[in-house]
Amino acid sequence: MKGNFLQKNRLRQPHTRRILILLGIFLAGSILFNIFDSIVVSVVSPIWRAENSVSRSLRNIADFIGSQEKLIKENADLREKVSSLEIEVMSLSREQALEDTLRELAGRKPDPETKIATVLTHPPQTPYDIIIIDAGSSDGVLVGKEVYLPEGPSLGAISEVFSNRSRVKLFTSSGEETNAVLERNNVPVVLHGLGAGNFRLTLPRDTAVEPGDKILSPELSSRLMAVVGEVIIQPTDSFKEVLAKSPANIFILRYVFVTP
Repeated sequence: MKGNFLQKNRLRQPHTRRILILLGIFLAGSILFNIFDSIVVSVVSPIWRAENSVSRSLRNIADFIGSQEKLIKENADLREKVSSLEIEVMSLSREQALEDTLRELAGRKPDPETKIATVLTHPPQTPYDIIIIDAGSSDGVLVGKEVYLPEGPSLGAISEVFSNRSRVKLFTSSGEETNAVLERNNVPVVLHGLGAGNFRLTLPRDTAVEPGDKILSPELSSRLMAVVGEVIIQPTDSFKEVLAKSPANIFILRYVFVTP
């Protein structure tokens, strides 16, 4: 009986040893796994944090870009609306200004037959001191009729007539010659157009003339045509050259009168 007990006890010992070894391996593995897991977590955590930070930054950048694009679009829409309103206001202002101006011009109109015309184009859009007005044959405009400013100064004459348009050659056109009178002492002179609103004339050396003197049209109405700007004289010359300028700024003309 004793022998059988010892034999059974020996048989159990290897199984117990294996179980203990397996338990030891399991415990050791668990411990090593926990240690390894802690190391991995400690190593990977900064990477995870960095990745999350980058993700948040990218999201923030994307949100910022999206909001900027939205603001840019809204800004463009607002600018377009403002521009449209400005154009509308300007249009209304121009219409009101035109109406006020026409009323004012009509009040200055000396003759019921005198035509009020708008200047459509003027130098430098047109060459050779030419202007185009919006009155033509349908308005009774004829070639040769005088054109002058509402304020009085004479500008030129109708050179060509169309149905609803007319071409006006200004007295200052290059090569144009126009009879006039120097207001000082009523001396007859001939104005030679130089272009760009300028004249040239010659006078005898002894004729009195000074910058600022007025040059008038020869008819009874005596409209202002030019103002003396410079007097050029050489010691040996028997004549002196006078440079004069139109009293009108031909580059900003807006309205003119046409004689009947």
